[in-house]
Amino acid sequence: MPAQVNGRLPRGSLDAEVILAAAERLAAESGLAEVTIRKVAAVLGVQHPAVHYHFPRRHDLVDALLGRAVRRFNEALPVIDSDDWETHLRGYWEGYRAVLRSDPALFELVVGQWAAMGRSQQALDSSYGRIDAQLGVLLRAGFTPEQAGYAYHLLSTYTRGCLVSEHQFARFLGSNRDDVLAGSTVNLPGDLDRFPNLHEVTMRGWSYTFATDADFDNGLTVIIAGLRAWLPASD
Repeated sequence: MPAQVNGRLPRGSLDAEVILAAAERLAAESGLAEVTIRKVAAVLGVQHPAVHYHFPRRHDLVDALLGRAVRRFNEALPVIDSDDWETHLRGYWEGYRAVLRSDPALFELVVGQWAAMGRSQQALDSSYGRIDAQLGVLLRAGFTPEQAGYAYHLLSTYTRGCLVSEHQFARFLGSNRDDVLAGSTVNLPGDLDRFPNLHEVTMRGWSYTFATDADFDNGLTVIIAGLRAWLPASD
């Protein structure tokens, strides 16, 4: 983004990409609901007609913003160079999680606004291409179309659920976030002696947030093992 002078952009420096970058920062800080043409203009230090020139309606701005976010997300995902479907799935979903953990704006737009994606043709087109490629990995591995669909949905829901869980705990924990998320066990409050099964499990390791790297990897292992059982036994 061009440097602002006295809170304003240099004349002639405002273009669609500058506007979308500002809108993305606003979404990361305040949520998509706060992304309006007037508020983006205020962030940029320009009059709102200057933003209207590039995006006549808020819908146009949000459509382009979501499309840009999905394209950025796709470009940030690692390339998995493996013909083994299990290795591919693990690498893809670990990368999916890592990208969204490291970028608050992408988390808000790709995960937090999942339902809104359906109203953005740009976002849908970019998302469909990525999903189509992942379904291809499953189909080539021998899963039926129905199984491939269930498998993708399960892995997507699991990964996004872990991200949301971590995000919620991060907001709750504040400055203690890193210490707690780095830990693998915690003493749950209350008298657990009355709950023998829960007591036994917590004594062997109980994640406070279910959002640590170990939590996520163990969950992937369970899911992949279940998917493997769907495939015909190899001779």
